[in-house]
Amino acid sequence: MKDWKKKGIILFLLASLLLTNVACGKKTEGDDKGGIEIEEIEETEEVVQPVEPEITGVPSPLSGIRVPEEKLNKRPMAIIFDNQTGARPQAGLIDAEIAYEFLAEGNITRYLGIFLINEPEVIGSIRSARPYFIEKALEFDAYFVHVGGSDQAFADIVHKKVSDIDAMSRGNDVFWRKNHKKMPHNMYSSYDALKKATEKSKYRTEPTLRGFQFHSDVEVFQDGEIAKEIFIKYSKGYEPSYIYDEENKVYNRNYNGAAHKDETTGENLTATNIIVQEIKSKVIDEKLRLDMNTVGEGSGKYISAGKVKDITWKKGSYEGATKYFDTDGKELTLNPGKTWVQVVPNFNNVTIN
Repeated sequence: MKDWKKKGIILFLLASLLLTNVACGKKTEGDDKGGIEIEEIEETEEVVQPVEPEITGVPSPLSGIRVPEEKLNKRPMAIIFDNQTGARPQAGLIDAEIAYEFLAEGNITRYLGIFLINEPEVIGSIRSARPYFIEKALEFDAYFVHVGGSDQAFADIVHKKVSDIDAMSRGNDVFWRKNHKKMPHNMYSSYDALKKATEKSKYRTEPTLRGFQFHSDVEVFQDGEIAKEIFIKYSKGYEPSYIYDEENKVYNRNYNGAAHKDETTGENLTATNIIVQEIKSKVIDEKLRLDMNTVGEGSGKYISAGKVKDITWKKGSYEGATKYFDTDGKELTLNPGKTWVQVVPNFNNVTIN
């Protein structure tokens, strides 16, 4: 056979083989036997579920803030703070879970801080007692810290068997005066010193306070009006106000138009909850001391998370707890965080925007 014929045959066979392989590599529609089926695998993204933060600790009965349980196995401290010009700024008041501002004689105001989970190293300046401060201390089953007091306050301390810590009967290991302020606005202490005083007096340590009801997280109530700014005027030079910080869901506290700051840390005092409580009062002696009608019932306002709503309050006895109710008569549930109670004689000088 000639060479060109051989080459032709070889090329023909190679071409035939190539066509056969190509045909076998294709799968025609409906052909279940021939060819190789290549299945495309669709890639899917793995969905990562958000991990809920683990809830730890036990809520404080004073603020709803969660802390290790051992921080709650004690009685609170109720401490009177001076608020006259010479006493400002106060040290340690920023750590109170509940703070009250009450009128005192001559249209000045004083504070009462209730402490449980926080133990400030510097506390002051501390001032004298009045009966309505003692009532609050008893409401929370607290040790009562002060420097002297009115005749009626001393009588109530004895009659009500108050767990009393008075600078007038304690040494300078419990209370001391500091030189940066003038007397009588310079009396100070510390949580540790006060705690040692309670131990020395062998006061009962087991707590019995009931406290308040709290949501698990900050909630905005549906009813009520907008409350981004609150202004209260007790008298000239005694004008607290609050401005809402929407990002942090707290109210920054101001006094006389300036930030109310802690003396030690320089931080601004804040409140998650503000209760404006109307309590009638009257002057009872030549020193202009006041009798507060704290036992009974009255009206108020609850402010939190940028909203305000009307509430009522009731207190059944001198030692009894003050309870707050919404307009449906249901006991108030507070948002977790610090609470300021502004006790006012009426709402005439309260502005809420």
